[in-house]
Amino acid sequence: MNNLEYLKNYKLFIVDYDGTLLDSMGMWSHLLSNFLKESNIKFDVDIDEIAKEQTNVEAVRYIHKNYYNNISYAELENKMYNFVRKQYVMQKLKPGAKELLEELKRNGRVVLFSATANELLDDSFKTNDINKYFDYIYSASNMGITKSGGTGFNKILELEGFNKKDALVVEDVYHAISGAKEQGFDTLAIFDNQNHWEDIKKLSNYNLNIE
Repeated sequence: MNNLEYLKNYKLFIVDYDGTLLDSMGMWSHLLSNFLKESNIKFDVDIDEIAKEQTNVEAVRYIHKNYYNNISYAELENKMYNFVRKQYVMQKLKPGAKELLEELKRNGRVVLFSATANELLDDSFKTNDINKYFDYIYSASNMGITKSGGTGFNKILELEGFNKKDALVVEDVYHAISGAKEQGFDTLAIFDNQNHWEDIKKLSNYNLNIE
């Protein structure tokens, strides 16, 4: 792994999970199409491409209207949640994820800040045996906050009680890194086959490939 001496400059690490540590973005990218296929439902549109432009609620409403109108919306939500949980628990860490976590833990307090719900995170943590690396887990979904614009990072910093200059945000996607930078955080970008990797590297203070 690259020289990580710069980690000594920080006391708090706010770390993302999906795409940063967990090699799960492929699962999320094809979630709806795989869900429909498992139910043997035929579709003639690129359902995953459509979902990219929608929120989770909008995506569920879309497939309820077009493919699952024979059951209630609540039944569909439950069916999808069970499917997601089954898929998510099978996702593995990136090869260098634990090594990175060990380095972060050696240098300061490590908290997870993920858009994924706590219940799914708990299952994944057990599968990948990484509970010991995190001092606290924050789920944006459960807390009703967002990473867009960086306001969620400010909330985590407030809850943790650290100065911004002592915090490093570890993320993989452009909008989260951009939001963190907008709010004045230093960032470490993790490579995850992103289309905008060169732009992400220019925006971030540091970058790293742990695959």
